[in-house]
Amino acid sequence: MLRTLLHKTLLTALLILLGGLAAVAQQYVVKGTTLNFKVDENPSYKYHWSVTNTSTGSVAYLASTTFESGDYQFNAPGTYEVKVYPEDLGTHCFGEALTMLVVVDDATPTAVFEDLEVPYVCAQNNGGDANGKVSVTVNYTGPKPWTFKYSIDRAPAILPDGADQIFTDSFTFDLEIPNTTGKTHRAEILLVEAKTISGIPVEEDLANQTLEVDVMALPNTTFGDYEPVIQSGTIQAYTATIEKNENYEIFVPAGATVLNESTTRLSDNFHSELSFDVQWAVAPGDYQVKLIERSAFDCAGDTVYANVTVVESFSVSLGDDLSFCSGETRVLTPVIDFDGNYTYLWSDGSTNPTLEVSETGIYSVTVTDTNTGKQSSAVVNVTVWSAPDVDLGPDYQLADAEILTLDAGNPGADYLWSTSETTQTIQVSTSNTYSVTVTNANGCSASDEIVITSVNDVFAIELGDDQDICVGDEIVLNPNPSIDQNYTYLWSNGAATSTLTVSETGIYSVTVRDDAGNEQSDNISITVHELPIVDLGEDITLFDDETATLDAGDGGLNGSYEWNTGESTQQITVSEENVYSVLVTSEFGCTNTDEILVTKREGKFAIDLGEDIDDVCLGETIYLTPKITTNQADFTPTYSWTGPTESTEEGIYVDKSSKYCVTVTDQHGNAEQDCIEVTFNPTPEVDLGDDIQLASGQVVELDAGNVGSTYLWFVNADIAIKPSAIDQVIQVSQAGEYRVEVTNEFGCIGRDTINVSSNTSQYNVYLPTAFSPSSRNIDNKELKLFGDTDQIKDMSLIVMNRLGHKVFQTKHNIPWDGTYKGQKVDMDVYVYFLKVTFKDGSQMQTQGNITLLR
Repeated sequence: MLRTLLHKTLLTALLILLGGLAAVAQQYVVKGTTLNFKVDENPSYKYHWSVTNTSTGSVAYLASTTFESGDYQFNAPGTYEVKVYPEDLGTHCFGEALTMLVVVDDATPTAVFEDLEVPYVCAQNNGGDANGKVSVTVNYTGPKPWTFKYSIDRAPAILPDGADQIFTDSFTFDLEIPNTTGKTHRAEILLVEAKTISGIPVEEDLANQTLEVDVMALPNTTFGDYEPVIQSGTIQAYTATIEKNENYEIFVPAGATVLNESTTRLSDNFHSELSFDVQWAVAPGDYQVKLIERSAFDCAGDTVYANVTVVESFSVSLGDDLSFCSGETRVLTPVIDFDGNYTYLWSDGSTNPTLEVSETGIYSVTVTDTNTGKQSSAVVNVTVWSAPDVDLGPDYQLADAEILTLDAGNPGADYLWSTSETTQTIQVSTSNTYSVTVTNANGCSASDEIVITSVNDVFAIELGDDQDICVGDEIVLNPNPSIDQNYTYLWSNGAATSTLTVSETGIYSVTVRDDAGNEQSDNISITVHELPIVDLGEDITLFDDETATLDAGDGGLNGSYEWNTGESTQQITVSEENVYSVLVTSEFGCTNTDEILVTKREGKFAIDLGEDIDDVCLGETIYLTPKITTNQADFTPTYSWTGPTESTEEGIYVDKSSKYCVTVTDQHGNAEQDCIEVTFNPTPEVDLGDDIQLASGQVVELDAGNVGSTYLWFVNADIAIKPSAIDQVIQVSQAGEYRVEVTNEFGCIGRDTINVSSNTSQYNVYLPTAFSPSSRNIDNKELKLFGDTDQIKDMSLIVMNRLGHKVFQTKHNIPWDGTYKGQKVDMDVYVYFLKVTFKDGSQMQTQGNITLLR
């Protein structure tokens, strides 16, 4: 880690003012400092300067006779008196001397941090937990008083309380360091701007003016969904996500009681779900359920709150008053603001959850909560408007030349007749079905219709001439009665519709009958013809002066052909490169089409490398080989590849973006060339960094980088991490092997793996990276723990081979001699998993590789 401190140069100037009485001031400097002293200038005086070392008694008289002493360098430690005597130039009388004390230290002042007793601290939290404070001491040597500031992670410098003037050799203060990252954060505390009050800078000592302290993450405690508004006296369920150590405390208001408290470990094995109920035997009002969690390192998290409003009882509503037209109904449904089990009593005595109404009235419901016995009622007014009474009378037959008046009644209403007229009455003189819709002032409508016929009605029908259609076509048969009146229809296939849609060969007939019993019949023959069969075959490649005959097939008697070349014969001969198409029409007008691609090639063969390739990823390899088309029975090619890869093989493997060309030469010397552009898309570069050892309660971020990609994380035995398996950054607080797959916008995948171990203790034990049962070195013949092994209380060591099979396990520091079930295992690299609990309760967890040598 690179650390940089600013070097500061202190320029010291001292001013002594004359003004009546002699003044004594004091200045702290270090050996080698040069000072220049001044007094207020008075042209009537000259000045005599001297510097006396009070420790040795030596006196230095300065040459200056002006108000300024000139530079003087203090080369030895001790206490000095700098004096100036003013001499009146008129009387040559000396005035009283002004004296300045200068204390010279032997060396530059120093200030260093004292090592922390505990290298970690809980993060600052909203509850002011004492474990969230770290005590920091600065030891100082040099002139006093002195001062300093500190900076956390290069933030603006802060002056500790009481550190503006320090007269002691050490200064201790407490720090609270926030950490909202959700993981353990290693904070850097820098000693900055340390100096004497007189301005002498403290000697820079980066190593001892820097402290690092691990700031534990706050437990990530969150409430799950809950009901924010509840009834007094009810029991409500709450859930919260907590860490797996399950160290928490629940606070509820006076009168409320926590019931059925339990925890369940979640599938990620890092968290638990806390479930509990609260019985709210409190007066209505606003309340809070508070939850405080402590981590495994006794760090208190932020207090989280569930804000709850308690009301006296539930409420029920039937909505706004209703109005609708007679003949209609409405369903009254109570709306209750709380889920629960309820019974219902309506004003008509019914007990169903809903009530269907169709009459004017005042309707009410009383709802009872079966759990609490509390009741709530609601009322709604229902008004049913009368609909118009519309009666056009019975169906009617007009006499010859008769005119009939139809009356919809209901004066003052709105009318809409099927004739588009809008008056109360209309006059009719022709056969038809007449209808009217009447709408009154309340918006209620009613309708009626009447069928009017005439004694003179005579109708005719016509299905038309016989029809020829093609496979896939349909035709609609319509008898088209000549008079607009009511009819019934009966088709030969039993259908009773006014029209008939057909798509098969056959003779179809229909009988049409009017209400007077008159009937008319007609029939029609429908013939369905097959489409012409058109197949021009596979695409063709022509070489040199070759030609090809294209055959459109038999179009049948009187069939016709229409080529895109303008020709109209069944066959055509082609020699040019083109897409040829033909439309064949049969004598019945049925059509079909086909097309063929004819490619012209010089020489006796053609080659094709295919379309350009742009869907492969860096790190992959693809195989390129030309597709050859030839009419030579004894074709013997040779190959010459150019580009980043040069080869004479038929195909080449390529792994980089470029243009690749191949020249194929046959045994007659004919050559053909084709090229292809291959683009390898970038594969994500993923680097999770070096393996990590977690400190107590530490949470680290693993960042897969490659913003905008998609991510999939795994831990240990390829178990996908949830719920954050698709995040770029995940937070890790448990030991394990973490692997990530990163897929970029091109579908290319990059991977990396990191081992995370943990050590929450001041102690440390470790395994060697290799051992040899055949070694002569007694300490390297067996695999065992080294380090603070005398502090171990419990331990678990598991060694597994490459296949994931366990070959050794112990719960004590028993060495492994490199055997499994009495047989020597192979020389190989093995994986170990180690968990240690020390006597002071702290823990260490790690994993890694061990090489077994023979």
